[in-house]
Amino acid sequence: MSSRYGFIGNSSIYMFSSIFSFAVSILVLPVYTRYLSPADFGIIVLFVMFGKLLVGLLSCSLHFASYRYYFEYKDNLDKFRILNSTNMFFLLVIFSLSGIFIYISSSWLSSSLFSGQISKKMILLSFFSGCLDYLFLYMTTLLTAQVRAIPFTLMTILRILLNTGFSLFFIFQYSLTYMARINAIILSQGLLVLCLIMITKNMYSSRISMDSLQKSLKLTLPMIPHQLLGIIQGSFDKTMLNKFTGPSSVGFYSFGERFSLILKTMMDSVGKVWNAFFMEKAHENTKESKKAIVTRFYELAFIFMIIGLCLIYFSEEMIKILTTKEFYPSMYVVPIYVYFYLVAIIGTLSMNQISYSKKMIYILPASIISVIINVVLNIIFIPRFGAVGAAGATSIAALFQQIILFYYGMKLFPLPINKTRLFRLYFILIGMTVFAYPIMVMDINVFIKIVMKLVIISIFIIMGIRMKYISQVSIGNAYARLRFR
Repeated sequence: MSSRYGFIGNSSIYMFSSIFSFAVSILVLPVYTRYLSPADFGIIVLFVMFGKLLVGLLSCSLHFASYRYYFEYKDNLDKFRILNSTNMFFLLVIFSLSGIFIYISSSWLSSSLFSGQISKKMILLSFFSGCLDYLFLYMTTLLTAQVRAIPFTLMTILRILLNTGFSLFFIFQYSLTYMARINAIILSQGLLVLCLIMITKNMYSSRISMDSLQKSLKLTLPMIPHQLLGIIQGSFDKTMLNKFTGPSSVGFYSFGERFSLILKTMMDSVGKVWNAFFMEKAHENTKESKKAIVTRFYELAFIFMIIGLCLIYFSEEMIKILTTKEFYPSMYVVPIYVYFYLVAIIGTLSMNQISYSKKMIYILPASIISVIINVVLNIIFIPRFGAVGAAGATSIAALFQQIILFYYGMKLFPLPINKTRLFRLYFILIGMTVFAYPIMVMDINVFIKIVMKLVIISIFIIMGIRMKYISQVSIGNAYARLRFR
């Protein structure tokens, strides 16, 4: 690794920021659930969703282009700075022009997309928040390309502290509900973007180049149909839930999604180091480097599955401890939604394979099929099962998407991975999760439930170690490195 902390050291630093952020969000959750209703949470979700998805489409994923080309130009940083500055300048122009259009059409967007539940003012604030969020993503992506784990961690910790602090201030000082969270999100985003401009200023140049922009867009434009389909997939379920059952159902869904995000947060933390590791090994392009990629992937996949299994089984206890009875229905969403991220483990490998090949167009078939499946299943499931049905539709669609991405990834950048061995691990995982809902509905002592769940998780861990998805040597090395850091 390019950083002196190494793979485990950097992963640990990134992980600390994730654990800290999660701990803070858990500590304040009882406060939020007593001052905000499920409907308030639903409105906040719709607010964040609109700006984030729209800006994500307008950005053409140029942060990905800057990340990808950093590894090619890391020995010629002047050339990279020109490309990076060009991408940023293009983004600022696009955001400014789009903001004018959003201002003009905000009333129509409010009535047609959100039935007036998101006001014209909130539409504008949502777009502005989406722009700030993307700039935060762009600049922190530059930090991860350089494997600057400590600055990234500081920004992540500061983000949760500012967001939480401002939220509590507006709740207690001004008796605000969902607007407390919205105001806090925007204020914290603005301050963090200013900080990141200072931290990453050495990554920019006063020069821009149309050739650099053309090169970046050539890489990312094939991703626009994928992004457009992602917007449909990412918003259709929430929009449909809002229309059929109201913002409260969106609130239950978002709560289930929030607890599932624990797994995503862990995956993203490790992924910041894993992605750089993959790119460096892929550029070596030897049998040994490819074998190292596969070995590391198996280890990470197994660890992620353990975390996911813990979430599936202990979501009931977490939600009952941290929320009020009003939010209890969300515990039935978590186990199904966790599978959305469990199948996405495959994507941590296949997306890097496709990215390395620079043939992003191969993402499109998977996206098209996934969206079709997602929309059809949402239409069938949501009227009957509400938020649980939406989670099921999302997870099933993700399964088909990841299988297709895996197929193309292996075609574009073949790796010596045993497909049967990989799918066997998933079959074992599925077998270990079939007891989740039966245990959840059992009317037995809570301590007996916990023991049952721990036994199931332990069986999975023992099976994985015995089948060598992670070696005892790797566990010992990881423990030794963490112990003496």
